[in-house]
Amino acid sequence: MKRIEVLSQSVADQIAAGEVAERPSAVVKELVENAIDAGATQVDVEIKNGGIELIRVTDNGSGIPADQVETAFLRHATSKLVTIDDLYKIGTMGFRGEALASICAVAEVEVITKTKDSEEGTYLLMEHGIPKEKEPIATADGTTMMVKKLFANVPARMKFLKKNSTESGYVTDVLGRIALSRPDIAFSCVCDDKEVFSTMGDGKLENVILRLYDLNHAKGIMAVDYKEDNVHISGVVGKPELSRGNRTRQTLFVNGRYIKSHVIGKVVEEAYRNAVMVGKFPFFVLSINLPSELVDVNVHPAKTEIKLANEKHVYNILYHAVRNAITSVNQPTEEKVVPKTEYRFTPKDQTTQKSSSGTVMPRRVETEKVNPETVAEFMEKTLPVSDKMVLKEPEHKSAEEILDEILATEIKPKEDKVYEQEIIPEFTRNEIEEKPIEAQIIGQVFDTYIICQNGEEMYLIDQHAAHERFRFEKLKEGYLKKERLTQMLLTPMVLNFDYKEKQAIIENIDQYKAFGFEIEDFGTNAVIVNGTPISGDEKAIQELILELNQAMEDNVKRPVADFEEKALDMISCKYAIKANKRLSLPEMQDLVKKVWMLEEKGAATCPHGRPIKVLITKTEIEKMFKRRV
Repeated sequence: MKRIEVLSQSVADQIAAGEVAERPSAVVKELVENAIDAGATQVDVEIKNGGIELIRVTDNGSGIPADQVETAFLRHATSKLVTIDDLYKIGTMGFRGEALASICAVAEVEVITKTKDSEEGTYLLMEHGIPKEKEPIATADGTTMMVKKLFANVPARMKFLKKNSTESGYVTDVLGRIALSRPDIAFSCVCDDKEVFSTMGDGKLENVILRLYDLNHAKGIMAVDYKEDNVHISGVVGKPELSRGNRTRQTLFVNGRYIKSHVIGKVVEEAYRNAVMVGKFPFFVLSINLPSELVDVNVHPAKTEIKLANEKHVYNILYHAVRNAITSVNQPTEEKVVPKTEYRFTPKDQTTQKSSSGTVMPRRVETEKVNPETVAEFMEKTLPVSDKMVLKEPEHKSAEEILDEILATEIKPKEDKVYEQEIIPEFTRNEIEEKPIEAQIIGQVFDTYIICQNGEEMYLIDQHAAHERFRFEKLKEGYLKKERLTQMLLTPMVLNFDYKEKQAIIENIDQYKAFGFEIEDFGTNAVIVNGTPISGDEKAIQELILELNQAMEDNVKRPVADFEEKALDMISCKYAIKANKRLSLPEMQDLVKKVWMLEEKGAATCPHGRPIKVLITKTEIEKMFKRRV
């Protein structure tokens, strides 16, 4: 056994830095939290090359006295607690006194600071934990921390960092979440001389959401403000249409501290039960405030995990807070009592119909009595007599019956939307070999399954599975042949993402092109989409791009041999005919032909493995009805 030795201070500092200064985003988090604890109302963050070359955090807080600047960089030096009892009622963001010591152990740190009572500020240069220069300097009140050449003295740590753009995304994500926790503080973020976002510090959470995300998010939020016992839940939750396929838009704070908790996320998602689709995750920015003695924040070096003294009670309050916010918005308003009249019409902009002569006629709403004179007067003024139709009132017909007859003759009712089918290029006759269908189409059941009969056999065809497999095979064939899968858009789409998401898109732009997307940078956090593999609306395209982003990120972490097939399946699934979609007879005929084509290729399931077609024989049906033994 080797001799037990006490580690040198430099080695011990670098080991400790591995827990606190894990990557540039962790450094930014620690410095910004220090600025908040200093009472800053303005915090500006600038990074270069993902934070490796430079991290600059400037605040207008209280500053550090000149005689305490060097002390601030010593390990376990802090102004935020004195006794062990203070550890169990932490009210500040930082408290261990490890941040600055850990950061300067793996980087060069320059600090410029000044208190309000001082006539001049102080400049200090620290190189890997050793003070090099210290001198007075003219500066404004507050502190500026500059971290340069991060991990220069520990090159092995550089292997675990990702691309600069990815690291920049982590930085903006962390700073954005801190900005959500403190809408009363103005934050700005600049990456490689380009401003990513800035907040106003006006105390309005919706304005921060607008700056970080987009107008749809700012408009689609519901306020949460719920108190029970000594627990206060506040913040916002998103309407169901803001739900996404991952949890990246879920932000939680406990006593102002950003934390990660899978359990709390599940509690919020449970409150959304039956409000969002399975596999979708709601948007929320929630803050839990409770007495500090009931929270233990000293359980993780990065302070992103906590323990609650009575967590079940807090979870129950959180559930009801979110549930109340959702149900209060969705509660139907009381229906206005309409006075009884002999005849009334709905507003023109809500329900109108056109006659063949072009006259706009509001649909009538019947009440208990109909005045024949009112009806006749209405017909005379509204429906002009033409050569094709002469209005005559036979003696044996009432005025109400006449109007019903006119409406049935002249007005073509608007078709119900359930019969409408989006025209999609892949779903056309010219791509299908014109040959008679082997089975007779009986109809559609549950708006999901097509019923076919062929002799003494009956087939149930899953319309989504069949159409998804057909599109998947077509996309896969084109991808392997390196054919152009793109459908150019008549009107390009401008889509907004957050900084991290956009950087991932730009990094993988060639892969998107291979999948059939034509995407270009459109400044700030936007991209312009000129072409897609399959047509769809902006929301569907954006969701698909985000899903592909996640798949590419997962592929980097855990490479899989069939990544391309997985991505193509996402594309085909997104625009395949959905369940609960009523189809017309021609559409069912086209889809059935596709099924026969797939069978000829040996494809009997969708890309996920679900069967496309289920066979039921006449014999099996007769056995069900006990006609056969």
